[in-house]
Amino acid sequence: MVVSVVGFGDKPMPCLFRYAHIATVVAGERHILDFGGNMRSNPLSYFASVFIRCLPTRHLHAVALTLALVAFGSQQVLAQCVTDQPFYGSAETAYTPKSNFNNKPKPEDISGAEAQAVQNAWQSYVGSCMGPGRMQQYLAQQNDILRNLDSYLINKQVAHEFDKKSKTITAEALLMVNQPLIDGMFTSTSGGGDGDGAYMVWIFAAKQAGYTKESDVTTYDADVSKQSNAKSLNSQETVFAEDDTTTVESTLTETKSKSSSGGETTQRGAERTAVIREFDLVPTIDFNTKFSEVMALNNYEPTEYLDVLDACGGEELEVVEEELAFDGRMSRETRRAVVTGVRDCEVTYLAIGTIEVNQPKVSAVEGYTVTVSITGEVLDVSRRLPKKVAAIGPVLGQAGGDEDNIAVKNALMIAGDLAAKEIVSRLNAKGVN
Repeated sequence: MVVSVVGFGDKPMPCLFRYAHIATVVAGERHILDFGGNMRSNPLSYFASVFIRCLPTRHLHAVALTLALVAFGSQQVLAQCVTDQPFYGSAETAYTPKSNFNNKPKPEDISGAEAQAVQNAWQSYVGSCMGPGRMQQYLAQQNDILRNLDSYLINKQVAHEFDKKSKTITAEALLMVNQPLIDGMFTSTSGGGDGDGAYMVWIFAAKQAGYTKESDVTTYDADVSKQSNAKSLNSQETVFAEDDTTTVESTLTETKSKSSSGGETTQRGAERTAVIREFDLVPTIDFNTKFSEVMALNNYEPTEYLDVLDACGGEELEVVEEELAFDGRMSRETRRAVVTGVRDCEVTYLAIGTIEVNQPKVSAVEGYTVTVSITGEVLDVSRRLPKKVAAIGPVLGQAGGDEDNIAVKNALMIAGDLAAKEIVSRLNAKGVN
């Protein structure tokens, strides 16, 4: 592991943000032009090597965000948390000056603040990358892991600055976790452990939205009711005056009027229709490949349902997948046939689940992105009455690709990785091996 400690204060060091002129990031290809115009095949590793040399405190958070964007823009097939993904943490603590004539903090105060920032960065990793099952495993070994935290890190960047006026220390940390090492640590207790692990059969049905109609919103003009009333009064008076030779006519006219109006306005609420989606059944070969790989690495014996069907009977796979995908569950007759066949083949565990793949969407980072949702359960079918030993989901994942079909393929691989790891973690946490 590489550890870099950056002092900050009156002498800012040359750093990435001072000299960086990144020309281009080629999304999805994991290539980047460095400061000299040379093409680098792994931008995250290159960035990390630059951070090791120097990095001011005030930029660590921005660097974490930058690396995260590059990580998610380039990692298309791996799970949501990867080895070169950065995790940021910060801490602010008060300190007591060294003396009346020296307002700087003591070394132990600085190291304490930096240690707290590292802890916060680690907790950011734990909260972001560990599902419920893995979290249970972690909590059982938390103290041992924290005592040897550096051995689980690839890179640790720490920095600090202090304010003499407020007598506070602001520390920041940027961690890159060795994800394969973490996975391997939890894998060591999986399956049978003696070289011949428990048999695991799985049936996951995948459906993809082939047609989506967004919701409609209908708004109504206000209903207006008006009333009016008017009254008027006209009166005229004529006076004749006559002298010896002339007759004079004088007329006085007076008009009076009164009006009033009223009414009410009624606004009807808008009506919104639900989003309409039509789903198609999609092949799960990419899911099955990844699921089988993870199970084998965790000391289980992954077995295809088709092999069980040939050897011990059961319901046809197409029937099972269609019921799972479109009904969310198997019918009673289908479930009985599947469980009986698996039990007759002396298989211990049966995993059943559904995968929902959304329509690919155009992405500014990579050509298309796809969101996938996985829900499932694991049954112990070794006895006459099946026992549910784990339930997962919904677990969400996201993948991308240059083309829409590649994005879907990557999404199914992510689904297999996430589902298998969560199942293993749940079983390990319950001591079911």
